[in-house]
Amino acid sequence: MTTFLKMGALAGAIALGAMTAATPAHAWWEADFAYRTKLNLNTQAAGVTGEVARAPVLVRLHQGNFNFADVKRDGSDLRFVAGDDRTPLKFHIEKWDAAGQQALVWVDVQGLAPGQASAIYAYYGHKDAKPGQDVAGSFAPEYRAVYHFGGEGQIKDVTANAVAAGGANQREDNGLIGASLTLDGATALTVPASLFVSGPLSVSLWVKPASDGTLFALPGAVSLVSEGGQFFIDQGGRRSAGAPLAAGTWAHVALVNDGKVSKLYVNGQGAGEVAGALNAVNGDAVFGQGLSGTIDELRVAGAALPQAMFQLATASEGQSAKLVLADTAEQVETGGGHGYFRILFGALTVDAWIVIAILGVMLCLAVWTMIAKHMLFGRIEKANALFLDGYRAQAKRSSDHDGLPAFDPGPGSEGSTLAGLYQLGRRELGERLKEGRSTGSRFAIRAQSIAAIRSALDAQQVMDNQKLQERMGLLTNSISGGPFIGLAGTVLGVMITFAAVAAAGEVNINAIAPGIAAALLATVAGLVVAIPSMFAYNALLVRSKKIVAHGQIFADELEKRIAETWQDVPAAQAAA
Repeated sequence: MTTFLKMGALAGAIALGAMTAATPAHAWWEADFAYRTKLNLNTQAAGVTGEVARAPVLVRLHQGNFNFADVKRDGSDLRFVAGDDRTPLKFHIEKWDAAGQQALVWVDVQGLAPGQASAIYAYYGHKDAKPGQDVAGSFAPEYRAVYHFGGEGQIKDVTANAVAAGGANQREDNGLIGASLTLDGATALTVPASLFVSGPLSVSLWVKPASDGTLFALPGAVSLVSEGGQFFIDQGGRRSAGAPLAAGTWAHVALVNDGKVSKLYVNGQGAGEVAGALNAVNGDAVFGQGLSGTIDELRVAGAALPQAMFQLATASEGQSAKLVLADTAEQVETGGGHGYFRILFGALTVDAWIVIAILGVMLCLAVWTMIAKHMLFGRIEKANALFLDGYRAQAKRSSDHDGLPAFDPGPGSEGSTLAGLYQLGRRELGERLKEGRSTGSRFAIRAQSIAAIRSALDAQQVMDNQKLQERMGLLTNSISGGPFIGLAGTVLGVMITFAAVAAAGEVNINAIAPGIAAALLATVAGLVVAIPSMFAYNALLVRSKKIVAHGQIFADELEKRIAETWQDVPAAQAAA
């Protein structure tokens, strides 16, 4: 067993060293930040067909791609850096829920091209860092208003213009991107006409319609209207081709006018157009006149934004976001590398920690049982060996029929199970010899007495065996229960990981892999408890059976000696 434990420890050390080996990384932006995560921007998978000079990109953080335990509770130490790992990027946080392990962050990204790999870095883990977000600076100057619909009270634009909107104000916390605005068809959202001055114009938003109606109306100029499940532009009495939009489904809708033509984009794809510049605006813009449903992320820009901009928004903000793919986190303490165990433990959910804690307690009890039994069996085996040496020496000095005389087996024999059997047999034999002295000058032990003594010896062996098997059930519980408890933790962890990914609206292997790998750690923990317990139990069981077998053999020998015992009784004693 000792050899087995040494080999297991050596194998564990080798495995631990291999798994925690660090991998080299590129230059670190600032060493004060302990962690960074690379965020790959996959424009090809996102379906972006044109260049985007500058755009706000939504980064969804959740337990599948980010460890909230490594960042300050309020996220104030979060920073974003361009792909050159030198240029800080402006950003702002729309939602930060450390307890729920979800966050929505808008990052001002520049220089995106179709089919070209690019990336940004998220840095965090600086306990002394001050808040670094810049809400107004996260959007290019052409944006006149951006409404997230978060917070309470009046709906306000988050750009430097801070233009307030009026009318509808019923918000839904769990919208497509954080909070969203609910339209009931009766009370519309109004936006000041000052945002819609002459010149190029872009209006974009996410919408989940529940009925037909006017999604957007700029009095005297242009409208976006839904009829029969079709969205189209209505401008100067002319209508564009319709674009189908299913009720109860989120879609990104954009209207762009460059001074020559108005174009409609649905989910980043062209859906219709009407030629001509916009007429002068004669009133505030209205959103949701007669239309019920939900809208989110409303933007107004004083420029004709390219189609690629709306493709990018669809790919980074929608429920099946494909633009942002997060790599595993890196840590500066290891030279910018990361250990696999750190990633696994960092992605563990609360339920997995509870399961691993339970398994840790089971492992401690199992190890304690292994050590205690190993020491107990060692003491018994040593004491039995010493007692047998003394017993055999005494047997050679005795005649064949002297019974079981007293003798000293020497120091170290305390706790011998064989010594206990010998003393019991000697005591039982002595009682019967006293009874037999009145029968005559020569007597032997009767068969009934031998059977009674053997019964006493068997009872003693049963009690000794119970002591040997005491607490061995802790090992059998670890063997059979450990893997099942670990499996339960894995199943729960996988369920929570998929639920978190679904709630965050991002599906990619980098988001799923850490959570699933961490969930599997619970099963590994169960096996770590069960496997050593199994080998130790089998080893201890063999030693226990050996001790019991030696006791049975010794009891047979005592029975033989007792059966051959006879004594001569002096005549005077017999007469008395």
